[in-house]
Amino acid sequence: MEDLFTFDEDALASNFNQLNVSNGQAIDEPNDENRNVNDVSEHRASDVKHFRKYRSNSVISVGHIDNRLGTSYEVKFDELYEAEHESDSRQNSNAATTEIILDEKLKPVISDFQPIKVLGKGSFGKVILVKHKKTGKLYAQKQLKKVTMIVNTKNYERTLTERTILEKVTHPNIVKLYYALQDFDKVYLFLEYLEGGELFFHLSQERIMSEKVACFYAAEMILALRHLHINAGVIYRDLKPENCLLNRYGHLVLTDFGLSKVSGQSNSMDGTAQYIAPEVIKGETYDSRCDWWSLGAVLFDMLTGQPPFTGNNNKRIMDKVLTQKVRYPFYLSQIAKDFLNKCLNKNMEKRINIDDDAVFAKVKGHQFFRYINWNSLRDQSDDLEPPIIPIVCDPEMAENFDDEFTSLEITPPNSPITKMMYNDIEESRSNSTSSIIKIQKPDEHGKMTESVYFRDFSYSRQHQFA
Repeated sequence: MEDLFTFDEDALASNFNQLNVSNGQAIDEPNDENRNVNDVSEHRASDVKHFRKYRSNSVISVGHIDNRLGTSYEVKFDELYEAEHESDSRQNSNAATTEIILDEKLKPVISDFQPIKVLGKGSFGKVILVKHKKTGKLYAQKQLKKVTMIVNTKNYERTLTERTILEKVTHPNIVKLYYALQDFDKVYLFLEYLEGGELFFHLSQERIMSEKVACFYAAEMILALRHLHINAGVIYRDLKPENCLLNRYGHLVLTDFGLSKVSGQSNSMDGTAQYIAPEVIKGETYDSRCDWWSLGAVLFDMLTGQPPFTGNNNKRIMDKVLTQKVRYPFYLSQIAKDFLNKCLNKNMEKRINIDDDAVFAKVKGHQFFRYINWNSLRDQSDDLEPPIIPIVCDPEMAENFDDEFTSLEITPPNSPITKMMYNDIEESRSNSTSSIIKIQKPDEHGKMTESVYFRDFSYSRQHQFA
């Protein structure tokens, strides 16, 4: 028993010496000015913050993407088209809504972001899931090679249009732009990462949606399009399931503004054949009502599994858009057919115009939207649960994106530059030409116009919402 209470006094004294303790005080104790603000000795209970976990009870099981009926592909129109028989188309995993004010001096560069997976690929370039190395925040990085803009200046104009629109537009159903950056070879748009994936992805697995489910997403499309038309003066022009993504809570978000037009009217001919309005195909002057045709076509797709007009080539599809009537399956209700008929009217003057407040009020009272609480939908209230809650186990795995893209290898940047180099050759400086590429395009007389530069391309969102 006596051995249990014995101790080595010399060893104990040695330990005190190692701790630099003298008379009960630390010898080299730092003053308040030198104290590390991260060294906290005490934690009070009042300092601990608790966060309520977002509730998501409903989960939709999914199948394989090959079940999709019909295909959708973009059509680029270079000249007037005539029919054969007619002489005349919330962020990441953070549930808090705290506003973060960014330090304008801390401008990010490409090397600050770590690529993770490919989310999509098209003629424009790639969309890659990236993570900010310091904050761990995830973004969808859309990148486009500058050389393609030299060959085709339309690519530059579309990218600049998308950057300009997203810089000015803020709406819960429209994708957020956080940064616009560039290096020697590419331009980059860092967009909100929408973990739920494309509506096309879920539609291809469900094959068709019930009217109760379809009206929810149609209503969110209406809110987004009205905001673009009325508050931003933008004609969207490319509404299709592939451009409608879901955030992690199941709310629909519009993306890809490359074909959008900042104007009240237009007569240019760009679009996607299955969803394009007749007046666009004809090359006539049109306005934002072309988007309400596309709304009808996408809604028809959700309810039936394919767009209203299909074919094995673009010419055949567009000919049907101009000459054939919409044929509704027998299982669609009269209520659904009534709203679809209002959208899919070939005469733009007689087509429903939901931008009008009086018409919008009637739409909100239409029986097709009887399940929708428009106030809750507008505010995305916590008590409103979307019909599809995407399964998101690990945001970095991109589970709701097609394996065709996520399995692709990520190629490293062609010319990575360090922060030290970037500070010396930043493209926004007037005396910097290292990252500026000159682009010329001919005018109507064939004469080359003044050069277009990327000097004003870069952008950082000062207010980010976690």
